Order: sequence, then structure tokens, then C-alpha cells
Amino acid sequence: MISLTLIKNKKFKIENRSLKKLKDDHCRLNILSSGICASDIPRAYDSMAYHYPLVLGHEFVGKITHVGKKVTKFSIGDVVSAFPLVPCCLSKKKINICEYCVDEKFNLCNNYNYYGSRIDGSFAENLDVHQWNLFKVSKNLPSEQSSLIEPMAVVFNIISKFKNDLNDKKKVLILGAGFLGQILSRVLKKIARHHQVHILDRNEFKLNLSKQYSNEQYLSSRNKNNLNLQKELNSKFDIVIETTGNNKCFKDAILFAKKDGKVFYSGNIDKSLFLKKNEVSDILRKQINIKGVWNSSFKTKNNDWKQAHTFLLENKRFEELISHETNLENSAKLLDLINEMKKGKRKNNYIKGVIKNY
Repeated sequence: MISLTLIKNKKFKIENRSLKKLKDDHCRLNILSSGICASDIPRAYDSMAYHYPLVLGHEFVGKITHVGKKVTKFSIGDVVSAFPLVPCCLSKKKINICEYCVDEKFNLCNNYNYYGSRIDGSFAENLDVHQWNLFKVSKNLPSEQSSLIEPMAVVFNIISKFKNDLNDKKKVLILGAGFLGQILSRVLKKIARHHQVHILDRNEFKLNLSKQYSNEQYLSSRNKNNLNLQKELNSKFDIVIETTGNNKCFKDAILFAKKDGKVFYSGNIDKSLFLKKNEVSDILRKQINIKGVWNSSFKTKNNDWKQAHTFLLENKRFEELISHETNLENSAKLLDLINEMKKGKRKNNYIKGVIKNY
């Protein structure tokens, strides 16, 4: 089996690995397509990997080639994606299952594993996945779009946090016109037509891509002072959604939210964050409601994965968000390029990269 292995910080290697014996409750997948998540870049290039060697990749779709003896709901030939978080309730030692797994809030599990992060993931020809994590995908979806189900499920988790506001006219600001921001604007345009959706980013290419799906776009600067823009947006929005993980955007979310407004943090923070006294005071005096969003709901009544799958089937214009494609053998070059674009060393026309294995 060929895999792209992170052997140390900033260093990948194409390896030929032996397949291990398939566990009874697992299925073996031939990986068709893997999305590159924004979190894969700091994990690979900023010493944020839990261990080495590590095979990255947690946004994927594959075809089942083998099934374990205890697999009952999947068959050879099924096309599947997978919820990447492996909760503690799947442990063979079902003694100390955490309270969140008992309540079926699996994304909040206290003691989890994670494909492509804590255990090997999908930047490989094959991956063995626990049957519990698998999600059957329609064969009518192109595989590169099927690999978008995981991040789209995260978007539906974000939206679920303000679902009671969807029928009201609200002014929404999305911080970041990257992949999550692009999906958010498209979904809100479809299911919350009363909302005024605004989007802010420092990349004009990304903002232009969002014009059809947002009422107004704001271009910030990477290097210059944005005081005029901050004054223009200060305390204007009912809902602010931070999607980038940039610590300045975390602060801006508080600044831009109205009194009694709502702030949602969904981006993985990339640096330490320090709030000044006046910034904390702003939270109190404006009575801002702050909510964190982590991963997505799975195997629950409000299943974000089912909603994401349905939305993908009904709205097949997401291929425009796949800006870069490559094969497994050349995937390290694409990851290097994405890292350079994110650090401002190259012109950034990147939205989503996909590694195709077929």
C-alpha cells in the first residue's frame, strides 16, 4: 500500500507499507479521494502533529474492498465517507465510557482518536475504518465532491447553533472566505434567504468567488492598518461566524457583533490569544453570546452528515470550490504549495485541494 507519510515536521515521504490484518469490526477502503483540510497545514509544517510518522487526511471517500467478520451494515463495493472522530465508546474496554458518549454527543468525547491526526488517515491507497464511523455515500456524487461531506457537516453543525434565527431577518458576518466560509455562504443563501450575509477576507480572489452568495464583501489587509474597516463594521452584526482560526479574527468577532449578538468560533486557533481588559469588557457590556463549534453531530437525531449529504446531492455546484487537484505521488508538492500560499510567499488562489487516487 502506498501512503504519503509525514516523517517529521515539514518532511513527507512516499512509502510502501504492508497492510495489517483487518479487524473484525472494520472495513478496508480503497481511498478514491481525500480533501486537504486547513488544519493539515499547521499539523505538517508548524510542528503540530501528535506524533511521527503520521499519515494525514480525514476528509475522504472510498470504496469498500474487504469487510470484517462482525460488519453487518456495509458490503464490498459500497462507497463511503467516514466521521473522522473515533469516540471512547468504541473501545473494547467499555468500562470508563465518558458522559458525552453516554449522551450520544460523540463529537464532545473526552478520550477520542482521530483519523489523520492521532491515528493514520486517508492520504494513502487504503485505510481500515471502524464500521461505526462509516457513512454510505450516493454513487451519483462524483468522488471529489463526496470527500467534501465532512467539512460540510461541520458547516451544518455551525448553522444548527442558530437554527431558531433562520426564519428571521438577521445580519450575518462570516470572517474568512476560505473553504468553510464559501460553503457557509452558499448554504445560508439556500436555506436562510431572509438573512443578509456579509463576508470578510484579506484575499480578493476568494471574496470574488463569494459575490454571488453574499450581500457584501469586505477586503481587509494583511499588512496595513484596518482601522477604517473596523469602524465601519463595529457592532453591526446579529451573528458573526469566525472560520479561519486567526487570532485577530477571534478578536474582531467580538468587535463586530451587535449588543446581544451571537459569536460562533469554528476555526482552529493558530496562535495564543490574549484579550485586553477592554476586549473582555466589550463581551460583558454588549452581552455577547459566544459559542464554540467542534466537528459535527453523527449517529444522532439531528445528524449533520445526513443534511450535508442531502445538500450535496441537491446542489452540485461545489466543484468550483476545488481549486487544486493532484494524485498521491505528487501530493507533497501540493501541500508545500498550499503552505507557501497560506504564509504569503505565493499568490494565493487556493480554496480546497483534493488528492485523487483513481
